[in-house]
Amino acid sequence: MPGDRTEQATPHRRERAKRDGDLLQSREFTGAAGMLAGVVTLGWLGARAVENWRRSYVGFLDLGGVSQWDSAQIQATENAMRSLTIAVLAPAGIVIASVVAAAIFAGIVQTGGMHVNAKAIGIRFDRINPFANAKNLFSLRTAARLGKSLVPAALLAVFAVQRIARESLVPPLSLARLELLGGDVYGLLLTAAWLLFGWAAVDYALEWRSRESRLRMSREELREEFKEMEGSPQIRSRIRGLQRQMRRRKVKADVSRAAVVLTNPTHYAVALGFDFATMEAPRVLAKGRNLLAEEIKAEARWAGVAIVENPPLARSLYRSVEVGQPIPVDLYGAVAAILAYLYRQRVEEEMRMRRNGEARSRANGGKRDAASGADNGAMRAVAPGAPAANTASAGEKP
Repeated sequence: MPGDRTEQATPHRRERAKRDGDLLQSREFTGAAGMLAGVVTLGWLGARAVENWRRSYVGFLDLGGVSQWDSAQIQATENAMRSLTIAVLAPAGIVIASVVAAAIFAGIVQTGGMHVNAKAIGIRFDRINPFANAKNLFSLRTAARLGKSLVPAALLAVFAVQRIARESLVPPLSLARLELLGGDVYGLLLTAAWLLFGWAAVDYALEWRSRESRLRMSREELREEFKEMEGSPQIRSRIRGLQRQMRRRKVKADVSRAAVVLTNPTHYAVALGFDFATMEAPRVLAKGRNLLAEEIKAEARWAGVAIVENPPLARSLYRSVEVGQPIPVDLYGAVAAILAYLYRQRVEEEMRMRRNGEARSRANGGKRDAASGADNGAMRAVAPGAPAANTASAGEKP
């Protein structure tokens, strides 16, 4: 029920209302802004426009002579009339342009830009049905709009009566009455413009409050919108599981390329990549805290990447460097010392493995030589007795 709508509208609800054409806009504010701009422009052009119209009027009278319409002068007369017409209409065009520009600007400011609502443009027969719209003529909202329109009209009537009363003090046939009348008319227009603009600002505030009240949501609507945007709990759980799997695969791939993993040792873990061939600045390949830090360390142990405990350096890298970015210059010294230590260990390990390999090769070579010598001695020991045995066998044959 509307009475249960106690929650503020969500951004999704506001965007949906904007798509449906429910925009925060005061028609009175748009009209008042246009009127104020037109009146101010008219006052700015007033003296110059009057003088321009006077000269144009004199020019039109001069062009009324018979000599101006001879066959030799008709082209020049037409050009002169065109120029005078443009001079007469130019001030009115400037005023109209200022009104249109101010109204468009006021509409853009209210709605946040130009919006085209297909639903509002489309034909809806319920809008032209007199029986369906009869209730709108006597609704509370229509009465409120009528009341808001009558208030500035009443104030404007008061100012108009005051101006008329001042005009009645001037003699009827006095020439000063024309000048006073012109000033009073423009003053009344300017007063009406500012009055309508101020009242339109109040109307805009009321429209904002009314729209906020219409867009309020109940707790049930909030839950339904959350389900609509986020999906069911089973789907969200499945999505989180897939995200964890993707994160593990990415961490595994990044940590396997790391040169060292710096730890806090329990809360932070930062995997640094460094190529000893190119000697480019080390980059952060992966970083995490708590559970993600444990995953990084586990992947480092599985991939055989060195893990170094350096709490200050690990915290500094975690807080100041994003994944994929090189380390800052002020941390070059600390990281270089760790990389140099690891490089020295790797070189020593390679040299140790090379020496062990050479020792195994020499040992295997000595064993092969001893085995070969034993085989040769056995063959020499057996060779002299063979003929004797053959002879004995031959002697036993008779």
